[in-house]
Amino acid sequence: MRHGQNDLRLAVGRKAWLFMGSDDHAHAAANLFSLIASCTLHGLEPEAYLADVIRVMPHWPRDRYLELAPKYWATTRARLRADELARPVGHLTVPPPFTPEQQPAAS
Repeated sequence: MRHGQNDLRLAVGRKAWLFMGSDDHAHAAANLFSLIASCTLHGLEPEAYLADVIRVMPHWPRDRYLELAPKYWATTRARLRADELARPVGHLTVPPPFTPEQQPAAS
């Protein structure tokens, strides 16, 4: 995508964002846009990432949600069972937490 095309989408968005309906809806949209931008930054296809995370999230321990962030998703996804992740519904085996030596490097 060329630089000018991205600018055009933002300019069109500015007018559309005036009609979000409420501040809560605007904040929700901003959170989603930020998540999509983070996916792009980390080389992930946003739609595939969101589909995977929505599939995994009900089974994932609350204290380990950071592993589902776009920055760590490739490492986390590699640890999941592909056959379970490919199913639209059903149980997922959650891998054990990383040991300190395995922890993905923060950058």
